[in-house]
Amino acid sequence: MKAQLLLPFAVMAARTSAFVVPGSLQIARSIESGQKTRLDASPPSGGLFGDDEEIALLLSEVLLFEDDEEMIPVAEAYIHSKYKQVAASHGHAVANRDDVREVLHSILPPVTPDELTREEEIILKDLLSHERNAPDAINEDDFVSSILRNNYWREAGDIVVKELMYFDCLHSYYKTGKPLLDDDSYDELHESLTWEGSSIASMNAKEVQFVSAVAASKRGEPLMDDGEYKALKTELKNEGSWVVNRKEDALEKLGLNTFMGYLHRAMP
Repeated sequence: MKAQLLLPFAVMAARTSAFVVPGSLQIARSIESGQKTRLDASPPSGGLFGDDEEIALLLSEVLLFEDDEEMIPVAEAYIHSKYKQVAASHGHAVANRDDVREVLHSILPPVTPDELTREEEIILKDLLSHERNAPDAINEDDFVSSILRNNYWREAGDIVVKELMYFDCLHSYYKTGKPLLDDDSYDELHESLTWEGSSIASMNAKEVQFVSAVAASKRGEPLMDDGEYKALKTELKNEGSWVVNRKEDALEKLGLNTFMGYLHRAMP
């Protein structure tokens, strides 16, 4: 088994040249001395954001890819690519606050609008706590660091994050014709999902379109009207597509969290 990946943000910042938020060095010392940092999904006691130390606690550890360290550079490359893609789509050389929000809308598991807003605010608070960042200019390395530590990725787990990245790569390619990952990173991600037994790795273009619509609807941002959605769903049902089947897939039957599990629970 590969060595466990448990990187306090202070250590990860040193690796990525990212900033260190207040309190993270103290958190790093606590982890190194064997103490556990509790990540609570409830809002900080000081309000939605709380103080800087509470924000650091919320965004202090990377617990993903404990046994799959090859995915770390893939995830970093994916987020760098999302940063550049979204910023460029709005004519920006450097992403701003609205660009960051747009990226979060596409990379989080299907969550409610309120959950999405809360996560946006936590990450933006983290980013804007550093003096080199401003609402109209968010540093790319800082952005990647914060996204890697978002709460919903941590809670969803490795499989969901890999499925989400893979799905977004497909969606982006089918929509724009431009890849989010180079061939080696894409192949690494596909191979990892195939080895895991993930159903996401077999999606075709219509299935990607349908899943995108379900995920967007969950976020309160519909991509198509009811008639288009029903027509596509009927077409996929007639073709025997697995994506409209609400039954658990093999990974869910093993008690594992999956991206499609999120979608099936959200599906009307």
